[in-house]
Amino acid sequence: MDKDLIKRWEQLAQTLQADTARLRRLAQARMAGLAGCGALLLIAVASMFMQAPSGVVIVLGLLAAGAGAAGVLAARQSAALQRRADACQDELTGIVEAVERHEKAPRTPLAIGFANLIGPGFNELVMQDAKALGPLFMRSRVGKPHQIPSAEVLFVYAHLNEDGTLRGPKPVGVRQIVQATHAAIIVLASPNSPESIRNAVGLRGPKSANLVFTLDRNGDGFARFFRELFEKMQAGQDMLGAWAALAPQHPEANPLYAPSTMLVAEGGKIAFPRD
Repeated sequence: MDKDLIKRWEQLAQTLQADTARLRRLAQARMAGLAGCGALLLIAVASMFMQAPSGVVIVLGLLAAGAGAAGVLAARQSAALQRRADACQDELTGIVEAVERHEKAPRTPLAIGFANLIGPGFNELVMQDAKALGPLFMRSRVGKPHQIPSAEVLFVYAHLNEDGTLRGPKPVGVRQIVQATHAAIIVLASPNSPESIRNAVGLRGPKSANLVFTLDRNGDGFARFFRELFEKMQAGQDMLGAWAALAPQHPEANPLYAPSTMLVAEGGKIAFPRD
């Protein structure tokens, strides 16, 4: 369970506990009000038969009305509070079901890594992708800024120089990352220009991995696209077949949410191992 979900769970549990305690107090107040109303009405009627002063009867009637009104008010507050408590309980149940689905979901017996080579300004985007894609794999590794974790599937966040090398103190090509990490799939997840991507493809280096370059992430469509891609690969399709199914080679057939990317399939028909 991730931190945000844990925090929300704790908030809901505290709210539900407080609402339950208040509902008990309101139930007691409602019962006391209604009982008081009935008792005062009986006393008022008895006083009339006993020819008590009219002022006494009126006071008793007013007190009975006040007690009854207090009971009705407590009942209305209880109804509103019960609706909120029910909503909290439903959300808690939804969280439990989501966690159970997550635990039962198939996981690829590989590692996925996220390498932020740009800096802290990209941390939020990196974590969003890790949250969306990490649960599909047995291991999910998020490197510190400017560090590259070891993983078979590696998402890299970097700006390309015009010549296609990765911007940094020591410009290197994407294929040098393949050589250093032995990753089978590398996704350059940060957007770059078409010219710098073309130059990156033309650089020397080992051609043993499938490379994906991003021109436009298309918002949340980026993570959705790669999640669906990896789910198809989990089901037994190789990467090229899964890619062709999701992103056919003509724009009209692409889903609206699809990011603008370029696949350089130097690793060929890479497939995920099955459990």
